[in-house]
Amino acid sequence: MGGTTATGGRMERTGGASAPLALALLLLAAPVSAQHTREPPPDLPKVLEAIEKNGGFAFAAAAADLDAAGARLDGARAHLFPKLTFRASYGAVESESHADTNKWDNFGGIEMVQPLYDFGRTYRRIDAAKAEAVAAEETLRQAKNTVLLEGLALFFDLHASELEVSTLNQDHAHNYTRWERAKERHRLGGVDPVDVAEWLSKTEQSRLVYRREQTRNRSIRLRLAELSGLGLQGEMYNPPSPPKKPPPEIETQKLIAYAEAKNPELLALVKEAEAKGLLREGATSLPRLEAFGTREYSNRDIRGRSEYTAGARMVWPLFDGGIVSAERQRLAAEESRVKARLEVAKKSLRRRVEAQLLHIRDAWQQVVAAKARHDYTNKRLLQRQRLYQQERVADLGRAMIEFTEAEADLVRATGAMAVEKAKLAVMLGESPRRGLEEAFPTNLPGIEAVKQGPDFVPRGGTGFGQDDQNQVTKPRRGGGEPAPKQ
Repeated sequence: MGGTTATGGRMERTGGASAPLALALLLLAAPVSAQHTREPPPDLPKVLEAIEKNGGFAFAAAAADLDAAGARLDGARAHLFPKLTFRASYGAVESESHADTNKWDNFGGIEMVQPLYDFGRTYRRIDAAKAEAVAAEETLRQAKNTVLLEGLALFFDLHASELEVSTLNQDHAHNYTRWERAKERHRLGGVDPVDVAEWLSKTEQSRLVYRREQTRNRSIRLRLAELSGLGLQGEMYNPPSPPKKPPPEIETQKLIAYAEAKNPELLALVKEAEAKGLLREGATSLPRLEAFGTREYSNRDIRGRSEYTAGARMVWPLFDGGIVSAERQRLAAEESRVKARLEVAKKSLRRRVEAQLLHIRDAWQQVVAAKARHDYTNKRLLQRQRLYQQERVADLGRAMIEFTEAEADLVRATGAMAVEKAKLAVMLGESPRRGLEEAFPTNLPGIEAVKQGPDFVPRGGTGFGQDDQNQVTKPRRGGGEPAPKQ
């Protein structure tokens, strides 16, 4: 039997005996150190850990907002401490006293002021700054979770793309072989030129699809490497196993209540609205009390000037042209805007949590369907291999291609299940890692699986993943193999 190899973007025929020999020579020629020192590709926990350490650039803006909120908190607290002021002046003077002959005045003074009481304005600024800092922390947490979700999806997408590249390569080789056979049969007068042109068209089209998937694979690899800082140069061949148990039934309202209390987006908006309200309450024209002490110096002896002064004073801005009133109106409008965003976000979160539970169920059915197809194509491939060994068929046909496609579908289904559960974890204020746990979300406080009554009948039939993966069709009488499927 002849074979094909891909060289420089085209398929070349090789003899049946030369292909194994060439493969053996390549294995022998490979450096021994390279065979033994090649590191396995990183698994999912390692990739997520690397993203947390290296992916800071992706959420650097949120981290900068947190730093700015910390600086505002420090500035608000600074109003509690004393302030020291120095003043100095030098200038010419004209005195009406004939005894005063000094025409130049050197004046200097230093003053320390300690705020005593301002009717709560300072503490409202501090509380508002604390609320803004908490909001910035929640926003940063949300940004980190978004990046981790992207890395999680890229991890599974890359594994599925690796299998898809292999599938498309096999499909291209299959079409190329058929084209070669069509040319040989055309030379023998078995087919007309239209058949040859048809297989050439299929060959070039399959090559185009193969090249596009290679480009997509490279793009995914580059983005994942950018986020994680890992090399990711080798083949990715260790995707996580598909889930074995269906997702538990959860009481939706309890899950929604948990999300409303823990969701970082909602918490950030709540704190932002709280900060605006505190700043609005602190914008007043009430007086303030402060203690002060001064020390002054002058080169001119003026009657009534004191060198040392200490005491307390009240400062009351009686009229400011409406500045404070305008500031209160602005803060009230901003508070209303944030509260409106909060209500919209709450309604959106309730809807998204309920929809996410449905997406998880759909993802489980995707896993069930992918397992069934993987089981079928595996049995189909084994059947085709037996027929090939018995020389009843000339090749494996599309059995190997379909099996590799089924492997890629199973990886996609596993990834879809993991990503959907991770999205739910983020909605509930948890890390995407939490969503990868098998017991999630029943391992959260107050969240339990819905217990069914004694009369509950489990759903059965197709679509619910019954355990029939290992059932094999009984052989026909006489021991004959079923006819090959065309």
